[in-house]
Amino acid sequence: MLDVNPHLDLCNYQFRVHVDASRVRPGNVPAHSVAGLWYELKSRHRLVDLTEGEGSMGGGGGHGETYKGFTIHHPKRWHVVTGKGLCAIMWVGVILGKDMVTTLMTTGMNMRYDSATYALSSSDASIDLEVGDELQKLQETLERIGGFLESAERKRLTDSDIGRWVRELKDVMYDADDVIDLCILKGARLLEGQPLASAVSFSFASPCSYFRCVKLRHQISSKIQGLNSRLKQIKEDRSILPRLEQVPQEHRASSRETSFLEVKTDVVGTQVEDDARNLIKLILENDKQKYRVFGIVGMGGIGKTTLARKIYNDEWIKENFPLRIWLYVSNNYLENQLLKEVIRCAGRDTDGFESTAALQTRVVSRLSTNSLIVLDDVWCADVWENLLRKPVMNGVGSSKIVVTTRDAGIARSMNACIYHVEQMDEESGWELLRKMALADGTEDEISTLKEIGVEIVKRCDGLPLAIKVIAGVLGKAEASKEAWEAVLRSDSWHMNQIDKEELPAALHLSYADLPSHLKPCFLYCSLYITYSISCHDLARAWVAEGFIRADDGERLMEDIAGDYYWELISRNLLQPDPRSMDGDRCTMHDILRSLAHFFMEGEGILFNDGARLHTSPLTKVRRLSIVNVGERLQLPEVILKQNCLRTLILHDSPTTRMVNDVHVRLEHLRVLHLSDSCIEGLPDSIGKLLHLRYLDLDRTNIRRIPESIGSLANLQTLNIAECKCLDQLPKSIMMLRSLRCLRLKRTPLTHLPKGISKLENLITLGGLIIGCGEYATGPDEGCQLEELRSLSKLRYVRIHNLERTVEGGGEVLANKPFLKRLLLSWGNQAPVWQEQMQRAEETCNSLCPPPSVRELNIKEFPYQRFPIWFRSASVDACFPNLSYLMLSHFASCAELPPLGRLPKLKFLSIREADAVVTIGPEILGHIPPGAAAFPKLEVMQFVDMRNWELWSSCMTEEDGDGERLRLLPNLQKCYLIDCPKLRAVPGGLRRATRLKLLKIRSNHSLAEIMNLAFLDELHVNSNQGLQRISNLPSLRYLAISDCPQMVCVENLDSLQHLVLECSPSTEHIPRWLPLLMEQHRSEGASFKKFELQCSLPLLESCRRNEANWDVVQQIPEVRVRTKDGSRFIWYTKDPQLYSTNAGSA
Repeated sequence: MLDVNPHLDLCNYQFRVHVDASRVRPGNVPAHSVAGLWYELKSRHRLVDLTEGEGSMGGGGGHGETYKGFTIHHPKRWHVVTGKGLCAIMWVGVILGKDMVTTLMTTGMNMRYDSATYALSSSDASIDLEVGDELQKLQETLERIGGFLESAERKRLTDSDIGRWVRELKDVMYDADDVIDLCILKGARLLEGQPLASAVSFSFASPCSYFRCVKLRHQISSKIQGLNSRLKQIKEDRSILPRLEQVPQEHRASSRETSFLEVKTDVVGTQVEDDARNLIKLILENDKQKYRVFGIVGMGGIGKTTLARKIYNDEWIKENFPLRIWLYVSNNYLENQLLKEVIRCAGRDTDGFESTAALQTRVVSRLSTNSLIVLDDVWCADVWENLLRKPVMNGVGSSKIVVTTRDAGIARSMNACIYHVEQMDEESGWELLRKMALADGTEDEISTLKEIGVEIVKRCDGLPLAIKVIAGVLGKAEASKEAWEAVLRSDSWHMNQIDKEELPAALHLSYADLPSHLKPCFLYCSLYITYSISCHDLARAWVAEGFIRADDGERLMEDIAGDYYWELISRNLLQPDPRSMDGDRCTMHDILRSLAHFFMEGEGILFNDGARLHTSPLTKVRRLSIVNVGERLQLPEVILKQNCLRTLILHDSPTTRMVNDVHVRLEHLRVLHLSDSCIEGLPDSIGKLLHLRYLDLDRTNIRRIPESIGSLANLQTLNIAECKCLDQLPKSIMMLRSLRCLRLKRTPLTHLPKGISKLENLITLGGLIIGCGEYATGPDEGCQLEELRSLSKLRYVRIHNLERTVEGGGEVLANKPFLKRLLLSWGNQAPVWQEQMQRAEETCNSLCPPPSVRELNIKEFPYQRFPIWFRSASVDACFPNLSYLMLSHFASCAELPPLGRLPKLKFLSIREADAVVTIGPEILGHIPPGAAAFPKLEVMQFVDMRNWELWSSCMTEEDGDGERLRLLPNLQKCYLIDCPKLRAVPGGLRRATRLKLLKIRSNHSLAEIMNLAFLDELHVNSNQGLQRISNLPSLRYLAISDCPQMVCVENLDSLQHLVLECSPSTEHIPRWLPLLMEQHRSEGASFKKFELQCSLPLLESCRRNEANWDVVQQIPEVRVRTKDGSRFIWYTKDPQLYSTNAGSA
């Protein structure tokens, strides 16, 4: 028995718990292995020091035995151990289990408390160790039964008993997750010595408080025993387990690397092209109607949206309809949001909140010219009849409306000309399947598998989407007859519960084929109804929900989640957003979203606020996505009664301002997504959400974050980017020790609270503000660079206001071996005095990024020379992995660093370098013989370089050994924008053998563009001094706009497409155009397409039998239109087509 006096001075006291590593079993309790606990306690330095090595087993554990483990002992510098300390050590037993805690040894403990002795008996200690045993039993039982889950998942739709068994097991697993989470949370807080935020307080200032700790342990022990009892019943259900096969659980993602370039545009055959051509002909018919509606009708996944896109992007459509508007309507559209999108597409802002009537009036004013409006995925005719028809009727221009819908009745109610999309024929279906599943297949493989492939295509009912996802299944299988026949014979083709009209069986098979670790991730994606989903947000939400399982190595959970994301992309269950160049955003087809909702069986619900929520009494709602929330967020009563919600997402709720105090009744919440609403604050009760891991407040009107947020010990992600009303963060935010992502981009914070160094688990820090400048209200406010030193796990960091740096803080980036993305930014308060300047430059010179950096962004650099580490001759050794470099707004540096030596640089952008007049050999550095300058560079941008005059000819000279330097061997795109004094195109471009695109705008001193032998596409715009374009033998596309001095365009042997935009005052075809055409004819060549935008007199001169008709009729395809798009001429030579609305034809 141990007597405890909390006030005793323990200078000569040692308190030990020895942990036997040899008795640890893998997967004992999540996240708390012996090694993990050892690292966590050692890194915190709160309660204990730790020493590794061998020790003697004491007590009843076999005296004298030597074994490997580690010792937790109380250091001498701590002078008091209270009941809290003892209870914290007891929680080691809770977390690890009694089999691992072999020795509890104390010396010199004979203590009193106010003359009264309170005993910590061995029976109390055994409670903790028994809890550990129960946890271990729970984990082992879950693992054993979990092996049957995959088999049960496949059979639950055809067997109601198995479906019930799966629901019961999942309920236990969710409850177990919560209990283990709570157990770890309480133990970790006691070990840290921090106050708890829950209703149970672990203050040990009174005798009763310790017994409250004992009471909580009894409660948790009781909960775990209850879970084990429920699991025992499930495990012993003899009517279920014999029908299931045990499958080893595998949590790893595919090791195959994927990339955005693997995702292809899957349009095959001529069917879509023929359909588009027929519809375009109908749309372009010259009728006198104010508007006309065309309905594209067909079942889900048949290609309605693909056909609408073909029409929308057609060049003839672009010419005839200067205003084109694409509206994705869906089943949950918001009237005002659609009207604002119309106004935005017409080139006007929609700031502020307006009534529907006011927005409709603004739409009328914008429909002043011929317009094409696409309404994609319409589920109700009201969007046309009650919202858009009247503005279209009252607009000045005429309009054509293209509607895509599954319901022909909706199209008929809109008086539409209906066009039914036919199913894909077998040959086109096989071509699509082959293209996606056998992209690298040999001719023998393709020939062998064609017969089976055609049978699979037949099973897909001619639906392109179904063929794509089944190709994703086949792509993961062996390219053999046996593997493909196994897919063809799968029972998943015959799911009677699925409405095959809505959800083709092929889609079910694609879900059934998913590995178990991918299924919850795919289902979760369906909760996001926005057009474009961020893969980073998805990954963090998956981690927060517990879908991601760590592998055997040291990879981050977010990286593993990234692998899951790319696997779903490769299986065609998610589609990369075409507007995202690196594939970090995706979309989900509505049919696949419906498939996911079907398989979630009510666990996840998409709910339109104000509607009635229908739930099954057998199913608990775990995830809720709400659309169109009103001013106040109020959850359905059934959700609050169940109290099981883990994820809550708001969508399309721009008027939501208040969040009621519902968080007390959502105690299991892990993900709370409130972005893009008008929420102005959070209640203090937010701190009671002890399980919360993900909180997204991006682009809200939040003004204050409560101090209680510091109680969210599990919070991993806090997104508060672009919150325009937020200028301060609470000091308690520095208590969030589990935080991995803090996103602050473009939020106008004056400073960050001091103490960010405590957030040692940060991976993403999107906005470290140095100091606090004029906003300081106390000596302890604001962060300094030194606080970064302890954040060794960072992958991405943005550092702002570096001009506020005080002495010290240098070399804080050196210990960041995982850092990949870095932004360094200064403000407009550069040092004034020489001493300040010297000190600031010294700090800057010591701020060298680690070699791991892949992306570097330097903004508003105020000094005359770049840091030493950036202008060093060994810059290639300092930055061996740097791929993306952005330098902007540096007014004092006249010389650029030796960037040509960077071995992996792919993207270079230099903006607003006002002091740069000449770029010379210094940008290359010393290039060894036989090596290349900028060896990997693909994209190069120079923007707003107001004083730049010359890219020195030294760039093209021979090196010191007489060999010509290889320059820019991989450059594909070059942009020279707003460089008004630049006199010549950089000579180095002449040897860029892979150069495809050159864009030059507002370079008024540039007189000629010549001798670029490899250039494929050239755009020149608003270059007032440009006179000559010549000797570009590979050029296929040329666009010239507002270049009034142009007198010569020649020697463009490969030109296919010419686009010319003339000023409104130009009334004649440029003289160089007939000469260029004559040169092509004499060489037996001719460009195929000519587009002209010009004044009305010039357009009329191009009509049939007018002055310039001889020029027009020689070109296979010609399109001429006026600046405002109101008049046009279309002409094709073969087949001959001539159409115009200018004067008489």
